[in-house]
Amino acid sequence: RVVAELVRVRDARHATALDVVAGARLYNVVVSDERTAKQLLERGKLRRRVTIIPLNKIAARTLDAARVDAAKRAVGADNASLALSLVGYDDAVDAAMRHVFGGALVCADAAAAKRVTFDAAVRAKSVTLDGDVFDPAGTLTGGSRRRDG
Repeated sequence: RVVAELVRVRDARHATALDVVAGARLYNVVVSDERTAKQLLERGKLRRRVTIIPLNKIAARTLDAARVDAAKRAVGADNASLALSLVGYDDAVDAAMRHVFGGALVCADAAAAKRVTFDAAVRAKSVTLDGDVFDPAGTLTGGSRRRDG
């Protein structure tokens, strides 16, 4: 199954930010192991290119607690959260979710995102509720996003 089918957004206010954090990884296929991934690629008759996340091999990195705590201290606990903490999922796919959502913060607004992204104790990618991205490398991504409806 793809990541998008395995994750639940806990609060609709965070949906845009979480969509941006995950990006194309929302459509990565999650499988139990690399053998299954190999079989899918060899025999799956796939109609398009896919990225497969084998749960037994994925390097699931998450921002450490000290960096998340530093972000919360810098802008207030209600203004910065680890993206991973804002989604629900089955424990069996924890490694995949940490891979997709564990490396970014969701911030209330641009001021909070800018402050935590470039804070020496944090230095992590941050995404605002509106979907603007602040990257510690110095890039900013934002502007108009397609709206459905």
